[in-house]
Amino acid sequence: MLTPGALDYLVQAVQQDLKGQPSTKVLVPKGGHAIPDGATTVLGVYQPGGVYQTVDALELGASNGSQYPAPVADAFGKLQALTSDATTPYTAAKVRYAMQCPSGASGSVQPWPAGLPQPAAGAGTANCAEVHTADGAAATAVRAACVGTNTPSGRPQPAATVYRSDKGPRICQWRYALPDETS
Repeated sequence: MLTPGALDYLVQAVQQDLKGQPSTKVLVPKGGHAIPDGATTVLGVYQPGGVYQTVDALELGASNGSQYPAPVADAFGKLQALTSDATTPYTAAKVRYAMQCPSGASGSVQPWPAGLPQPAAGAGTANCAEVHTADGAAATAVRAACVGTNTPSGRPQPAATVYRSDKGPRICQWRYALPDETS
């Protein structure tokens, strides 16, 4: 967990790195070309004034950062460093969770867990997916019932349990909420 001062320093540094970078096109490596199925890294930061700026970079990674504008590679390195310290995983009191209708789920449908907020959308809506933020007892219920998305690499993702809600069957996933995620 970053201290408030360390977070401010990081945000200001990434703001400076991304300032003036193009946000309307995907950056490709020097001498490279667009790869249709290549992974795109999206770097984002709120700039002073509240505008959220993103920069998309195709196939950006630690091994090829020199093939991109130096400020973009610097911002990527700073943000990537946050994920490399396995001794201090990110946690928060609030959680962000997604519920959706299961697709082709097999197995039995379990009763709705106590304390887990009921979904608002019905099964007949667009894709019956919804995302919420919870804290306190509701966050505890979400962590207990839903599949976590922060599974350490190399470990298989557990299968989602199908629950019977007031609006029909649902599966859910959760992760720790970021400080600015409130709804």
